[in-house]
Amino acid sequence: MQEEAKELRLGELTADVRVAEAITHGNLALVPLESDDGCGLDYVLGAQAIEEGLLTVTEVNEGGSVPELSVTSTAEVMILLLDGEELVGAKQNRILNTTVLLPAKAKTRIPVSCVEAGRWHYRSPHFKAGAYAPANLRASKVRSVTRNLRATGRAKSDQGEVWDEVAESMQMSGVYSDTGSMHDMIDQRRESLDEYLRALAYPENARGIMAAIGGKFAVMDLFDKPETLRKVWERLITGYAIDAMNRAKAKEKASGFGTQDAEGILEGLSDIECEPHASAGVGRDWRFEAEEFVGQALVVEGCCAHLCAFPNTGNESQGSRPGPRIEPPSRRRRRQR
Repeated sequence: MQEEAKELRLGELTADVRVAEAITHGNLALVPLESDDGCGLDYVLGAQAIEEGLLTVTEVNEGGSVPELSVTSTAEVMILLLDGEELVGAKQNRILNTTVLLPAKAKTRIPVSCVEAGRWHYRSPHFKAGAYAPANLRASKVRSVTRNLRATGRAKSDQGEVWDEVAESMQMSGVYSDTGSMHDMIDQRRESLDEYLRALAYPENARGIMAAIGGKFAVMDLFDKPETLRKVWERLITGYAIDAMNRAKAKEKASGFGTQDAEGILEGLSDIECEPHASAGVGRDWRFEAEEFVGQALVVEGCCAHLCAFPNTGNESQGSRPGPRIEPPSRRRRRQR
């Protein structure tokens, strides 16, 4: 109860973060986020745990339940599953509704959304790790999950909205999947996505990244340590690149978004007040929805395991439109005088 009474602001999680020089490819700009000391929680990433047989992900029962999956850990340490991370297999592919830190050697139910509208039959008994959802889809999902947590205490998305985002992204990508699968879309665009990955190598010492498309802020992901970002880099950037490719016809360039813009966004985020909610695993799920930003952070004993932030476009579908350029509060105050 003490934590809920305390005023929680994002600045507590970003105070030591500084920005580095942007790296770009086409219309996608990535600004690395660094700090002198991360808190460094002890965990294994979900994809690695699945590959090594330390984590089993299944439907909750033989019949299945769209908004939930069952995960069983045999690991000696905690396991980190990330917001927007894809799980492929079983009766239909899903993505994580929020970042979850699973306790060691435990069975847990995790909140998910379907990203394969046209399938509800088994292809495998277990799930494997997939890609990461595009930023547009993640932003829409985070917004609806935040509102459902506030209203019902459940980390449930607006499933129809998720399907709409997947369908719109597929249409803009010019690909087809007979089950409406986000995974199929990413597979079919692999050659183009690999061009982004070759051009955008992981920036050493970065523990977070801020992405802009066509010069406008699209997403920020910040982790507790550089090692985590390094390990998820290719899959995370793949999600960013899908949105960037969908806007490529607009002939936009990445130039125009750099360190000063990123600093302004960090300043704008710092004063936002968060609402703490129970997590499906270890820690507390901090949620925020302000005029310009929406997002969440998983906080474990004062350590931020993962923070993600997006431009808040309200009830409108983001579609191909990343958010507006954000001015820092100090600059907005000067302009309003």
